[in-house]
Amino acid sequence: MTGRVFHTSDWHLGRQLGRHRRDSEVDAVLDEIVDIADDFTPDLIVHSGDLFDSSRPGLEDLSRAIEALRRLGAIAPVVVVAGNHDTRNVLTFVESMLNMGAREGEQPRVRFATDARPDGLLVADYPAQEGELTLRIGALPYLHPNRFAYDFTDSALTTATYAERLRTVQADVYRRLATGRGDRDVLVFAAHLFVEGALPSYSERKISIATDYAAAAADLPAVAYGALGHIHKPQLVGRAGFPAYYAGSPLQMDFGETGDTKSVVLAEIGPGIKPRIELVPLTSGRRLVRLEGTLEEIAQRAPRVQDAWVKAVVNVEAPDPFLPDTLAKMLPQATLVTVEEHRAGAAERLPERETATELPGIEELLRDYLLGRGTTGLALDRAMAALAHLQADPEPDDPTPCCEETLLGAAIAGQPLGGYDRSSLLSGTDSTAAEITR
Repeated sequence: MTGRVFHTSDWHLGRQLGRHRRDSEVDAVLDEIVDIADDFTPDLIVHSGDLFDSSRPGLEDLSRAIEALRRLGAIAPVVVVAGNHDTRNVLTFVESMLNMGAREGEQPRVRFATDARPDGLLVADYPAQEGELTLRIGALPYLHPNRFAYDFTDSALTTATYAERLRTVQADVYRRLATGRGDRDVLVFAAHLFVEGALPSYSERKISIATDYAAAAADLPAVAYGALGHIHKPQLVGRAGFPAYYAGSPLQMDFGETGDTKSVVLAEIGPGIKPRIELVPLTSGRRLVRLEGTLEEIAQRAPRVQDAWVKAVVNVEAPDPFLPDTLAKMLPQATLVTVEEHRAGAAERLPERETATELPGIEELLRDYLLGRGTTGLALDRAMAALAHLQADPEPDDPTPCCEETLLGAAIAGQPLGGYDRSSLLSGTDSTAAEITR
């Protein structure tokens, strides 16, 4: 007597490698995901966040997401959790397109968790195929540190760290999951967050996997299965005490993921039984290969590369304007994404470069500065996340300063940042500058 959960995550539709789009392999891997789900015949499908790579996905990627989720919804009910790259407006549009024409009172085949407020959390029941079990899922969207306020009954928590406040929200999810639970209700927790101890692929935004924003594994709700998103390397979160998995991204997203094997997770869970978990590899994506060495050394490795995306770092004695052409002839089946020249002589003339890399980064410098000015707790979290927002989108389409710019400027100027509207939990929309800086 078990229920079946199919877990996928972090599609990042619209992600490019340099100037190269990857439409054909994205379509191929989405077909592969749908085929695996169809063979598994799950009772519930979970996508644990970052459906898109951009907050403003293009029409082609919107259409691709809608079609893939429609196909999955024909296999089993689907729950999609909003990730840090997703926005509520975009996901609401996708949801409306998918559920257009649904009968009144009928549970949608695809549902989206975009709201983490106490009255907006997605907690839903899905009967297993055998009809003897119910899968009950609680879904927690990504909580942006600079958009995170909560209805705390304990006023001391208003100045708590991001991790402490996240612990409170996770506990609330579990309380709602457990309320009215029967003997044959099997609990599932889905979330987009960074859990301590998880091994990143070094392709995620650094600020979103900083230690200060890591959830303690022991604080995760004790459920039958945890469907996690955000980290692109598939893995078990060993410290959780129950099967909590990152499904990972379906493709190697950049050259920080060259060693990763991509997968989806198949979970069979039930009351009083040992869960059966299987990571099924995905094989449709092209490999990402980093080649480093002299031209002669790269030439020796070239026959083994074949069809792949390639980043080449070539040790040369002098600049070679024909280097890309030479490499292209060595790698006729590959696509050269990046070609870098490395000259040993130049490195020898700049021995101070090694020392320079040990200097603190802008994030550390800003954090130390703000702490010295008395900015702590929620205000510090918001200021650091504002910096990450600006670094991630340095040339926004809309040049009008947003709350992040206003917040960061106020923090650096030493203006008070402690006030905010505690009745709001911003999950996809920005708060006003007045709320942040007043």
